Amino acid sequence: MKWCLVVVFLLNYFLSRYVAANVIQDRNLFATELFQTIASEKQNENVIISPVAIQTALGLAYYGADGKTAKELQRSLHAQSQSRSGIAKSYYKLLHSFVKPKTTLEIANKIYAKDELVIEPEFREAAEKYFDSDAEQLDFTDEPKAVELINKWLAEKTNGKIQNVLSNVEPDINVALVNAIYFKAKWARPFMDDATSDRVFFINANETVKVPTMFADNWYNYAEYEELDAKAIELFFENTDLRMWFILPNQRNGLYELEQKLKGVDFDELEKRWEWSSVTVNLPKFGFEFDTDLKPYLLKLGIKTMFTDEADFSNIFHESPISTRVSRVQHKAFIDVNEIGCEAAAASVAVGVPMSLPWDPKTFIADHPFVFIIRDPHAIYFTGHIARF
Repeated sequence: MKWCLVVVFLLNYFLSRYVAANVIQDRNLFATELFQTIASEKQNENVIISPVAIQTALGLAYYGADGKTAKELQRSLHAQSQSRSGIAKSYYKLLHSFVKPKTTLEIANKIYAKDELVIEPEFREAAEKYFDSDAEQLDFTDEPKAVELINKWLAEKTNGKIQNVLSNVEPDINVALVNAIYFKAKWARPFMDDATSDRVFFINANETVKVPTMFADNWYNYAEYEELDAKAIELFFENTDLRMWFILPNQRNGLYELEQKLKGVDFDELEKRWEWSSVTVNLPKFGFEFDTDLKPYLLKLGIKTMFTDEADFSNIFHESPISTRVSRVQHKAFIDVNEIGCEAAAASVAVGVPMSLPWDPKTFIADHPFVFIIRDPHAIYFTGHIARF
């Protein structure tokens, strides 16, 4: 009998680990698909999005959806193998996986509902329990006040880095799912200020510009990926499991091809190929905002019904005869990478010295467009590319 219990325990243990691994892989698959869809149309401008912020907002929308709307969200999030409660629990684990001292990483969600609508108790409870979200009634017909309140909340949750996500709201909006994420951390090995100098950056074959470029000669995780025709370096932050990857195509005009190959890539498999190497690094300082309506990109990923009059969010409201069609999903993100570390934020509305002389010295000279990713073993928190200065 005891052996039976042991076998059952081990089966449950390994099954839970298998399911968790699949959830993370599915989450990363959506992240790379969304980024590739956006980036392919934004090759000539800098891009940053927060897949975690977007996924959390869509996960909350899925929990309140039913029928075809729910099926499309579930399929596009690659969560067909999970139940509604399973998806909610997976987001709970994600939102509580990154609490670390001396590092700021905050994700916040909120539901704004039309003032005469009654939120279903089950949905409200799930929003609070699993998505760290609360609900507030809002008069969308008073457009200036509604815009001001939502933007104020987003600014507060991103430490003032994300301002004015919304410029207007449609007066017939019934529900807005609002999401914000903010991250700030120091490099485990900061760059030296006096080592930064102006260096040439190749925007394309015919256009160059000089940009402040950080320099370091130290030991890092480094890899060369033949299948991506690219090399990569990983920078550590203090007091957190999050890492920042920089992936540089070998060809100066190779950004588009690299991003096509990254779609659906298994980052855990790439991570296994890191080598602890002495690397000479030249990395441009950069900081920018990126603002876009995600609706056209979500449509391409198969999320369509929630933007039409056939949208079904009947699990959000109690006996509501009013359609809850989503009119847009606005996403705005910010990042600043410098010698000290990295500061990044996003908001969306639905609605040293080498230890020894190396035998094989490596170089990572980011003098042309490249991809960056901030991730941990659970998810991709930010991803983007630098195309120009």
